[in-house]
Amino acid sequence: MRLYSDSASAGQDAPITVPSLEIRSSGISGNGVYAVTPVPPRALVTVCGGTVFTTGECPTTHHAMQIGDDLWLWSDGGSLDDNINHSCEPNVGFATGKPELYSLRAIAAGEEICWDYSTSLVESGWSLECRCGSSRCRGVILPFFSLSPADQARLLPLSLDFIRARYAAE
Repeated sequence: MRLYSDSASAGQDAPITVPSLEIRSSGISGNGVYAVTPVPPRALVTVCGGTVFTTGECPTTHHAMQIGDDLWLWSDGGSLDDNINHSCEPNVGFATGKPELYSLRAIAAGEEICWDYSTSLVESGWSLECRCGSSRCRGVILPFFSLSPADQARLLPLSLDFIRARYAAE
């Protein structure tokens, strides 16, 4: 097991600045993360944090994100990214392929920050009812390779590196 942090992925000496964000109640589910100030396109919003575990070692909790075929980024729920909800029409994504969320467009102050959970998940048989309410809502959140070919093509540039590599190999 190892910790994942911004220094492990950013590869930069300059400090990373992220927009001002806050956690508050969400209409999608539980708490959500909201922009306090406007966020420009392509801005780093947050680096996903936690401890890396293999599938067999990962604590059984819902605060885990798949980051490899057999790797999970687990948190005790105290990380900002643990409060970011899913949307089938996300405004942030894994633009670099690393567990870092970047804005996909301008995000207004007061807007909820959301990413598509399918862009980090390949665990076969997993599903979750979607309540995002977007015009593109699929009704259910599925692993990346269970999505339609059109959704896979649309979401591939927002997916983690391990999904991009597996997609290219298939």
